Amino acid sequence: MHCRYILFTLLLWTQTTIAYGQVDTSRSGNYDFNLANCIQYGLAHQNDVVNARLDVNFSQEQIKEYTGKFLPHVNVNGSLTDNLKLQTSLIPDIANGNYDKKIPVQFGTKWASAATGQVDQVIFNSDYFLGLKASRVYGDLSKKTLKRTEIDTRVAITKAYYAALAAEENIRLAKSNMTQLSKTLSDTKARYDVGVAERVDVDRIQVSYNNVVTDIETQIRDLVYAMQLLKFQMGMPQDNKLTLTETVQDLNADVFIADTVDYQVQDRIEYSIQTTQIALDELSLKSKKLGILPQLNAYVNYGFNYFSTKFGDLYKTGYGASALGLTLKWPIFAGTERYHQIQENRITLEKSRNTLRYIGDQIQLDVANANTQYQNNKARYVTQKTNMDLTQGIYDRIVLKFEQGVATSLDVTSAENDLKQAQVNYVQALLNTLTSKTDLDKAMGKIK
Repeated sequence: MHCRYILFTLLLWTQTTIAYGQVDTSRSGNYDFNLANCIQYGLAHQNDVVNARLDVNFSQEQIKEYTGKFLPHVNVNGSLTDNLKLQTSLIPDIANGNYDKKIPVQFGTKWASAATGQVDQVIFNSDYFLGLKASRVYGDLSKKTLKRTEIDTRVAITKAYYAALAAEENIRLAKSNMTQLSKTLSDTKARYDVGVAERVDVDRIQVSYNNVVTDIETQIRDLVYAMQLLKFQMGMPQDNKLTLTETVQDLNADVFIADTVDYQVQDRIEYSIQTTQIALDELSLKSKKLGILPQLNAYVNYGFNYFSTKFGDLYKTGYGASALGLTLKWPIFAGTERYHQIQENRITLEKSRNTLRYIGDQIQLDVANANTQYQNNKARYVTQKTNMDLTQGIYDRIVLKFEQGVATSLDVTSAENDLKQAQVNYVQALLNTLTSKTDLDKAMGKIK
């Protein structure tokens, strides 16, 4: 048993140093973080947040793309033609006055080339104007989507952080129990050596001590996994060392879990996102309705034409040509296609409005459910905290009576088991309360 205690102490020291001991933050990849630091790191590195931020940049480029459609567009076209065999046409024999007779003639030259530059400018196009407005609304939607992703990331990191603190608290309480049991075991062995205690007393306390040692070994592994999960939620590489600078005591949970049920459905980002979706659907409907309007564009061009029977002489003489004009496209009637497209967009818009009402009802239900879970967990937390304090007092008195010879080892082990269970219940109730409070804050839209 002495050897096992030495090995356990070494394991405890090693795992504690790796998982949550003091580390040298001057080296790259070592971080001493509290909850705010973890969230800040996650908002900068977590994969979903990074991609959502890129989506915002993408939407900004789309806005610039639509803006560019209103700027002049310049194109240059060129051509080079080798007429291997000129086309033959039949025309009246005008030279000889014989109009009824057709004679074959060939027009053109073997070599021909042309170069033209043209500037096009949109004067009116309803699709362009609505597209620009829609792109801006889409940009707003991407920003709101980023905000929702950030909120989800904050919640995930917060829950993982609390789980890690709870795992640390489990280890702290278990180590406290181990210290108490170690002293009781040592005293009982001494009393047994002088014939005051029974062997059964030593064995019973030894069994309790062994169970505590195994529990701590298990809890250390749980803590290692909790830290791995926290780093994953933060977007931190697993080979980095993360040290938490807070404990459960630093949270001041009694103040932290105060009631704050005060919200509006508009505070939830999901409600705002759906409102933006309705704006996009309204623009889509408007675009279909304005599809009857004409499209007007202006253009100006200038170019040169070149002709020659020999390639070497082709570009010796150029013949300039230029034009300035307007083009009008007016879709007067396109069957019933546009009418049904308008109806489809109206239906889509109505569905979006129905979804907004549904989201409002769902938010109210989410808050009611989250508040119920929070109130239940908070009540359990208060009870379990009181029970743990009472059980600790009972255990201390039983140990004292055992040392005085008025209590049995069975009483000690029974009290120790009750204390251990009370501690487990307390930590679980604390974790459930903090987690459900986070869910309630999210449901009320208080996490920004």
